[in-house]
Amino acid sequence: MEKWTIDATDRSPLVLLDRQESFLRIEGRSYPEEGMDFFDPIIVRFKTLENSENPIRTIHIRLEYYNSATSKALSELFQSLSIAKRAGHDVKIVWEYEEEDDGIQEDIDMFIDTFDLPFEIRYTDF
Repeated sequence: MEKWTIDATDRSPLVLLDRQESFLRIEGRSYPEEGMDFFDPIIVRFKTLENSENPIRTIHIRLEYYNSATSKALSELFQSLSIAKRAGHDVKIVWEYEEEDDGIQEDIDMFIDTFDLPFEIRYTDF
């Protein structure tokens, strides 16, 4: 499993987990009807690598819209990333969003307060 991809739909994001490059990318719009059914396989694959020699070290998020199930899934992924950090790995979260999106900014602030992880914030246009 060097690379694993889920193609984007009108309700779910593109997901790319690249083991060789050690990153997970989530991009697009994310409000799948059965949110955790969509995210559970992603979380399982991510956590499978948690204790390996090469855990995922970067999560790159570029979501223009997402729902509470997505937020819950992100929390689980960030928790796993925290485990890699405690194991001595350099980790980071790259989060791209529109600067004027106050809702996403509030979520990012909450995640920053909750998780002891380095966040690299980038502004983008969708």
